[in-house]
Amino acid sequence: MKELIISVNNEKDLKKFYKKIWQYKLFKNTIFKLNDNTYEIENIITALNIKNRRKRIEYIYDNACNYIDNYFKDKNICGFINNQCFTQRGTSNCNGCCRICKYQSNKGCTTANLCCKLFFCSEVRKRYKVIEYKDLNILRVLTWQQRVLIKSNYFSSREEILIDLYIGSLLVGSIRKSYRIVKTLFFSKK
Repeated sequence: MKELIISVNNEKDLKKFYKKIWQYKLFKNTIFKLNDNTYEIENIITALNIKNRRKRIEYIYDNACNYIDNYFKDKNICGFINNQCFTQRGTSNCNGCCRICKYQSNKGCTTANLCCKLFFCSEVRKRYKVIEYKDLNILRVLTWQQRVLIKSNYFSSREEILIDLYIGSLLVGSIRKSYRIVKTLFFSKK
């Protein structure tokens, strides 16, 4: 395998690099090296060096989830007290936005859903600086269809989302998502 050294010395180089990511994904027999990690793109280089498509998607997804988890570690941004968030106090509801999700438990979410991790109600947005999709540069390695699929897969398991991302079709992803929504609504009625 040949090596290609990525040189990102300023903002202009960084923009060029982001524009070329789709081309770099086509390089099957190339290992990418980074000359400097000033702009924290090492995780993108690692993703580009994973040549197996399924493993690359898993790495990108897990890396983004871990970034969010580490950012909010030891922070109670939803203000949970007795299983009620800021907006639920004084009502009979509990578990915040996750109250209808089948993956919720007493210890939090039992699956890693990137879409859910990036959902914040207006109350949380007023009180804290939150992470948005644009802050997760690793997602630039995905296709635009995959990024659209990630943004709309609420109440789905990590495995279901990874399958949608691997298929990469908006049509198939939408059908699978609609099925999961109907299933979730049916589950919440019980």
